[in-house]
This record gives sequence, structure tokens and C-alpha cells, in this order.
Amino acid sequence: DARYVGFLWHTIVLAALAALIVAALAAVLAAAERRRRNAFTRAAVRVARLGYAVPGAVLAVGIVIPLAAADRVLATLFSSLAATPVTSVLAGTLTAVLIAYAVRFMAVGFAPVESAMQRITPAIEEAARGFGVGRLAVWRQVHWPMLRRGLVTAGILVFVDVMKEMPITLMTRPFGWDTMAVRIFEMTSEGEWERAALPALAIVLVALVSLVVLTRQQEQDG
Repeated sequence: DARYVGFLWHTIVLAALAALIVAALAAVLAAAERRRRNAFTRAAVRVARLGYAVPGAVLAVGIVIPLAAADRVLATLFSSLAATPVTSVLAGTLTAVLIAYAVRFMAVGFAPVESAMQRITPAIEEAARGFGVGRLAVWRQVHWPMLRRGLVTAGILVFVDVMKEMPITLMTRPFGWDTMAVRIFEMTSEGEWERAALPALAIVLVALVSLVVLTRQQEQDG
């Protein structure tokens, strides 16, 4: 029925936002690792990669508990500042979902960005600065062209993974914010396999389009 348009829209919005957030965080982490190879950055990279090894349901519970504690503190603070009482700030919002996605899929997005970052050697930067190019221009003319494909690859991989992620979405999503993966779970748990076919095919089709874009990019790189 017409609700599936909303399910598909929710799925694409969450996947796109998660892809952007993970790609941006992966770029920051890869740049920090490249510039400062110390114990702190190495530990940060290891911790960032742990999320993909943790089951989604376990990770969702691990995210919800500290968010609920932080939510109570923020709600109390905002209630003291606002004229009306505030009951919730983070819990039951897309913020909680996106934080869980970022923790879960950082390892997926970090690998292609790290690979692209390693191609930017200090000699390349020194050569650009030797021609009198400023820091901002070096980033725009050197870093961005070399990082762009790695960031796109990271975004596509995270996008596809988020589309089919069910436990995190089911446990952290706002009320009524159903996605295709959640719909598939609801239908299959009730034994309605025929009704689960449509959202399952929609996920496959959108993922295929993303993978076609990724394949073409890899062919260009080759």
C-alpha cells in the first residue's frame, strides 16, 4: 500500500545520513592517524573498528543505556531553562539511531578512506607547498581529489549496510519511523512471507544501484 513509500523514504534518509556521518568521521580519524602516529590515535582506530564485530542488538542496548542517562541530564537542564518541562532530548530520536549506526559501521567506512589517505604522501604535500600553494589550496587541489573516491566508496558501503540493518533500527528508532528492514522483520515474524517480498525486493534494487555505482568507480580507478 501507500505506506511503503514512507518506509522506503525513511530507509533512504537514514542510510544517506549515516553514510555522510561515517565518511566524515572516517576522514577525520584517518587524517589524525596519518599526522600523529602515537598510542592514542592507534587506540582510537582500534576502538573505532570494534563496532562491526559486535551484534547489532548488543550494540543497540549499549548505546541506549548511556543515551538514556545523558537524556535525563539534558532534559533536566532544558526544563530549567525553558518555560515548559522537557521530558526527552535524545531518546527516541534519529540522533540515537545515527550514533548507533556510526559506531556499528565505522570499520566499513574507515577502510577505504584510510587507503585513500595513505596515497597522500608527505612528498606530495611538500611539492605543492614548494610551488607556493597555501594550506587550503593544498587540501582543495591535492587532498580532496585523492580522497574523493575513497569517501564515495565508504559512503556507498555504509549506505548499503544501513539499508538492511534491522536490530539497531528496531530498538533505537523514533516511534512510527519504520524502515524496509523493520517491515520485513514484522511481516516474517507473523509468517506473512508474501507481504515481506515487496520491501525485500526494494532493498535489493536500491542496493544494486549503489553497487553498480561502486563497481563503475572501481573500474575507473583500475
